[in-house]
Parts: sequence; C-alpha cells; structure tokens
Amino acid sequence: MELPAGAAWSDAVGEADWIGERLAPAGAGRVTSVVPGGFDAYARVLHPAEDPVDGNKLVRWADVAAWSGTQLGADTQFHTIALPPVRPERDAPWSGQGPRPGDMYPPDAEVLAGIARDWTTTPERCWFCVWEGYGAGTLLTTGGEPSMPLPDPVPGRVRHGPRVRLPNRDYLLYTGPVEAVLTTDPLPGGDQAANLWWPADRAWCVASEIDLAWTYVGGPAGLIEQVLADTRIEALPAGPGDPTTRVEDWVTGWAADAAAALLSEGKAVITTPRGTVEAWLERPAWPRRGKLRTRSSGNNEVRASGERPLSHHDGEELRDELTAELTLEVIGLVGG
Repeated sequence: MELPAGAAWSDAVGEADWIGERLAPAGAGRVTSVVPGGFDAYARVLHPAEDPVDGNKLVRWADVAAWSGTQLGADTQFHTIALPPVRPERDAPWSGQGPRPGDMYPPDAEVLAGIARDWTTTPERCWFCVWEGYGAGTLLTTGGEPSMPLPDPVPGRVRHGPRVRLPNRDYLLYTGPVEAVLTTDPLPGGDQAANLWWPADRAWCVASEIDLAWTYVGGPAGLIEQVLADTRIEALPAGPGDPTTRVEDWVTGWAADAAAALLSEGKAVITTPRGTVEAWLERPAWPRRGKLRTRSSGNNEVRASGERPLSHHDGEELRDELTAELTLEVIGLVGG
C-alpha cells in the first residue's frame, strides 16, 4: 500500500480513540457497530456488483434488481436482488462473485471524497485507517519470476508500531488531504480505498467494514442528502439502528428444507437462480461430533467445498445449526 502524494504514515493512533467510544458493541450488528453513532444522518454507498476490471462493464445494484424483478429498498442486501425466489428468464447482468466486500470502488471513493470536502473545516487534514490484514509486505512476486518477498511500503515504525485498535479489527494509520483516501495496491490491479476515514474536525466518518458489500457514511444531514442525490454513485439511506445484515425468508426456507432432508436422508441439494449447494451430513454419535460437508457450484464459475464439525448432537438445536450453515453457503453463491 503506497500512499498518494501529500499523505504520510502516522503512529498517532490516539486520533481514532473517539471512534471506539462512539461505536455500538460489535455483536449488536447495527450501523453504529461499524460507523460511529451521534451523527445527524447516515447512508450506505453500495459497492458495484461488478466493476470494469479485465474488460467487464460497470454493474450497479439497480441493474441486478431490474434483472431479478425485485425492489431496491433501504434494507436491501445483495442476495435480496441476486437470489430471487424464481429464476429470471434473462441472463444475469454480472458474471463474477458480486460486490467486493470491504473495498469501496475507487471512482466512488473519489466522488465521495469530493462531496465530503465541502462538509468539513479541515479537508487538508484527514485521517485514514487501512486494515492490517491486507498483508502488504508479505506478498510474493508473480508472473513467472522466482518468488521473493516484495518490499514493504509501510515504514517499520508503523508496521511494527502501535495500531488503531477497534472491536474485531486493527488498522494502520495515515494522514493527508481528503483526496488521499486511495492507496496504491502493491501488486498490479488498481487502488485500495481506506477502510475508515474522517476529517480532523470529526464532521463526518466513512467506514468500509471488510465483510460488508457497502460503505457507511455518517455526517450532517446536508452531506447525506448530497450523497443520496449524486447519480455518479449508488447509495441508499440508513438509520443508526438498522441491522447490518438480514436474510430473506425464501433463502432461509431453502436452507430449512435442505436441513430437514439432511436429517432424514443424510444428503440434500439446494438449487437457486445462481447455482447449487450440495450437502452431506455425517451424523453425530456421542461423544463424537457430527460433520457437515458442502460443495457449492455458482453460475459465476466459482467452485467451493468445505467440511465443518457440528456443535450440536440432535433435536432442534442441530436443525437450526444446519439451517444457519446452509444459509451462509447459499448466500456465498453470490457474495455480498
């Protein structure tokens, strides 16, 4: 992660203390578990279903909703529109794994930075957090050359120094003007937006949680109105108490039916408009724990398989555990 001109790495991690003080508990699973509470208004900037990499076209959530015949509402998850209960007649408008979690689309980040500049008294002095797990400095060269570690673009005093520590996540910190939100990826392929950024006057805050397919913005009502009205990005209103995730009834229904089949027959297949999930149950036999094996095949040509031990031995608890695990497998067919 190389920094843009005008930005500098920092070990002044105390600048982020106010964020942790205003975050709801991580387990609460609401908007203010990701972005600080106390702002006048909030919005959700949606990461594209597919961005123009390797010749792909830009596909917004509205394009996916039009394909599936579903409404794009304030509480829409990507699987809401990407996994409709009935298979559409037309081909899906996107071909990949769906939105990139935790990574704001660089042109959208630039647009948002331009809007946010006018809503702070300190646009030249902002703070940016980058999740430490991206692993710059541990990557290896590719393309047929002998493998060797790439030089770490993060100075040692920062890499091995104090971190911004927030619930479940630790971050590296840098500072610069609001336009410095984008860092340069150490490997070819584009830019990486900061996961958390705010101005020194704390007038607003932007947060891209690494597991979510959108970015939250909290700030003055006028800023949020401008974000929602800007046609260059795709954004939806959000409330501080809104849940960060939810699952549609039909998705849960698919998983519940498959869990019942596993318990009665030991195997099940879930067929969706975007691929299939196969599952096999190795029943628990006290004191041995059971296992769930799965194999997913998405229309995006992504294949996955896995095996996990089960925590429960029988009854409704085992049925609920199987349903929850299969729900995640189904959503994994489309990402987001």
